[in-house]
Amino acid sequence: MHLFSEYSFWWLIPFVLISFLITIFFYRKVEWLTATPKWVKNALISLRFTSLLLILLLLLEILLETISYQEEKPILLTLIDTSSSMKNYKDSATIKKDIENLTEKINTKFSDKYAINTLTVGEKFGKQNSELFTENQSNLQLGFEAIANQYYNRNIGAVVFISDGNYNQGVNPIYAAKNIPLAPIFTIGVGDTLPKKDQAIQNVSSNDFAFLHAKFPVEIDVEAVKLQNQSSTVSLLHKGKVIASKKVTYSGKAIDHKHLTFEVDANKIGFQQYTIQVSALDKEYTYKNNVSSFYIEIIDNRNKVLFIAGAPHPDVTALKTTLEKDENIQVQIANSTQWKDEYASADLIIWHEPGVDFSLNTFEKLKSLKKPIFFFIGPNTPTNILNQLNLGFNSNSNKQTEEVQASVAQNVHVFEMPTDITREIGFFPPVYVKYGDLNFTKDIDVLLYQKLGTIVKKEPLLFFGKRTEGNFGVFYGEGIWKWKFYEYSKSKDTKVVDQLFQKAFAYLLVKQNKSALHITLPKKFSTKEEVRIKAEFYNPSMELITSPSIQLELTNENKKKSNYQFGVTSNFYTLPLGMLKAGSYPWKASTVFNGKKHQKQGTFIVENQLIEQLDTKANHLLLRQIAANSNGKFFRLKNAEALIPTIEAREDIASVSYEQKTTHNLLDYVWILCVILGLLGTEWFLKKWFGGY
Repeated sequence: MHLFSEYSFWWLIPFVLISFLITIFFYRKVEWLTATPKWVKNALISLRFTSLLLILLLLLEILLETISYQEEKPILLTLIDTSSSMKNYKDSATIKKDIENLTEKINTKFSDKYAINTLTVGEKFGKQNSELFTENQSNLQLGFEAIANQYYNRNIGAVVFISDGNYNQGVNPIYAAKNIPLAPIFTIGVGDTLPKKDQAIQNVSSNDFAFLHAKFPVEIDVEAVKLQNQSSTVSLLHKGKVIASKKVTYSGKAIDHKHLTFEVDANKIGFQQYTIQVSALDKEYTYKNNVSSFYIEIIDNRNKVLFIAGAPHPDVTALKTTLEKDENIQVQIANSTQWKDEYASADLIIWHEPGVDFSLNTFEKLKSLKKPIFFFIGPNTPTNILNQLNLGFNSNSNKQTEEVQASVAQNVHVFEMPTDITREIGFFPPVYVKYGDLNFTKDIDVLLYQKLGTIVKKEPLLFFGKRTEGNFGVFYGEGIWKWKFYEYSKSKDTKVVDQLFQKAFAYLLVKQNKSALHITLPKKFSTKEEVRIKAEFYNPSMELITSPSIQLELTNENKKKSNYQFGVTSNFYTLPLGMLKAGSYPWKASTVFNGKKHQKQGTFIVENQLIEQLDTKANHLLLRQIAANSNGKFFRLKNAEALIPTIEAREDIASVSYEQKTTHNLLDYVWILCVILGLLGTEWFLKKWFGGY
């Protein structure tokens, strides 16, 4: 026990003196005390002196620190891998029972000595679950990270980790296990480490979507174990029909890998299911991993681009060739003075030098369309016409020009700038720009600034903005053809310039969602994942409302339709559909508001993930490394009973005593106030008894 105070304890000397003087002053000439025994006077003086001194001591705000000791038992954690790969071995029928027997023995033997807890890890980390070995993924890293976080600064005595050592999500668990310091990890190996005679589709790589009438690649990795010098056929199926196949012959090695690529035609719009199938060979361990299905979304995303120019120019040719390299863009060249109604269907308009042969009729037509426009403004566009375009700035430039290079803006918000563009563009030859200041009246997003030598000017070279007529982009210069010529002479390619303007055009080509009904959901789910759809509805003022009733029609693989109604949550709608079977699910959402019908439709797919079935042999080497790094020990599940005496013999698994300090102000103790009141009360009683009142 210790005493502390914000004030010096030297104050006790004047406090004692003050208490003594006040007491003597009070009792120095009290006549009735002469007729009482001497002890009465001494007692009254002592009571008054003590009570005054205690009151003055409380003014020092004395703190009393007490120290207590608390003992914490060591925590014994059992972490069980619940992924379905734990059932891929010949002893899978007894694994669950063997693990339950082991955990029961641990509880029986150590429940009095240790604080015991059983945890599980697979796709997620959690408490013990009776339904073991059902997880479709193994993220062993997650288990060790969760233990390190949830039991931080706790007395973890030991961790018993039961697993086959295989993982397919997260990073190597060896690194995460190091975050549990000073605690041995005892690993229990499940399964067989001997490779088995088998073929397995290890990986199928393809795009998430492809464009109609284009080709897309499908890459397949096949592993063969103990199938030396045998041949098999890898087939690609669409709607049950073989559309391509290749024969593979395995080498004389015990383990061989084959990588195959198929080029597939995208002939039908929508989600298309494809299946990879490896023909079966005799005495394979399992045939489940010989088949794998995947989905590709085929979309028709061709965009129409209208290119308007008042006169021929090498920049027009350079930009046109850039556009035509994208097979999903259809380019149409038009004269600025000759407008045709068919131009109105364009998704993006590029207007080169609008001041050359300027047409007011074309300008008004473009404004009425409210389509995104990309302006290429060179020295030939007069300032008065430039100011009419409503591009968020005013120019005071004259007919003079200057040569500037490009400098990438520090913070680009419109899209990600690839490294090669950022690195190369500063070396491109200069372009011509109108000389003069640009005074901006609206916010813009700058991609490139003008640069003179090493000085970056405040005037932009390439930027984007918004106006009532629609989004727009501006390249404020002339000489793009020189950029392409320079790049081609250097690398026999123009991919940097092409990539820059393809990204700029694509940014404006993104169609804005102006529909009142918005539906939000991923395009892919797994069979173990809950399907939940979110909907929003906006009134004409673009305010979220929940008064309309929204319905959903869902069609499954068997063409059976089911109808649902969204529920209201806060200011939006939700519809939980639970976990669905594997397949493709077209959907259609609809509602009626103010007599007008609003509708959205699409498709999502549910995939049956078989990634856990690829593991046919256990990885006990990883479990041995985890145990060795933590000063633990590895056991096979069949020999796991040896774990009990091993833990019992460890002297470093012990209770920990914690020192706990508690601080209280003397004013917090009621008994001190009671003592002061008792002293004053006793003094009053003696006075009353001996006739002092």
